[in-house]
Amino acid sequence: MDWIPTISIFFIGAIVGSVLNVLIYRMPIDQSIWTPRSHCPQCKKTIPWFRNIPLLSFFLQKGKCVDCSQSISLHYPLVELITGIGWVVSFSMFEPINALVTALFISNLIALAWIDLKTMMIPLSLIISGLVIILITLILGYLHWTIVLWGGLAGVALPLTMMGITYLMTKRQGMGWGDIQLGFILGAWLGPWYMMMTLFLAALLGIFVWLAVSILNGFDKDRPLPFAPYLVVSATVMLFYGSSFSLLFDRFLLL
Repeated sequence: MDWIPTISIFFIGAIVGSVLNVLIYRMPIDQSIWTPRSHCPQCKKTIPWFRNIPLLSFFLQKGKCVDCSQSISLHYPLVELITGIGWVVSFSMFEPINALVTALFISNLIALAWIDLKTMMIPLSLIISGLVIILITLILGYLHWTIVLWGGLAGVALPLTMMGITYLMTKRQGMGWGDIQLGFILGAWLGPWYMMMTLFLAALLGIFVWLAVSILNGFDKDRPLPFAPYLVVSATVMLFYGSSFSLLFDRFLLL
């Protein structure tokens, strides 16, 4: 990709990330995403457009609100940065229309994962919006209905099986029903094989993070961890680099 189109796509993605920040902040508290206008969470002062430029405003203001001088959470520029990168990668790997629906789907997943990370809840509205994007992609011909059907079934059946085994072994649920719904849309998008690989990678990531948290904060077998972020990270890896990861997995099995 040339630099000017790449930078333009990144900036569009960062703008989408700014919108995602509104969803991430307001959806868990049942606040309208339309009103009031963007404001500082601390002093509630309205943020004018020229102080609400994705990424740039955060660095120009040195990570602080101009009105109250309170620190702005690092998650705001992180969401914008990650979303911008997701858009650039999508448009670098797919033709424009396919790249657009892929970037929108990934953006939806970013908001969903971040909300789960903050609240341990997955909004049903984001699951539904993911289904709408999948339906549009089906109509456009970038997904085949058999892949969507079998992938969706795998995305539900495999996590339910994991949940059942976890309950039999630990008497704990292990995953929430929101994770099952997320598994459905991820499986429908990726297909059954990549969905299986996604669950495998997500479980590994979850174990590593749980061990790291336990080392830092002390061992607690009842410590809950949201699973959606690991599913989303793993699904994104499989979406963009699934063939390479599958090859590594095959070599691992042959060791």
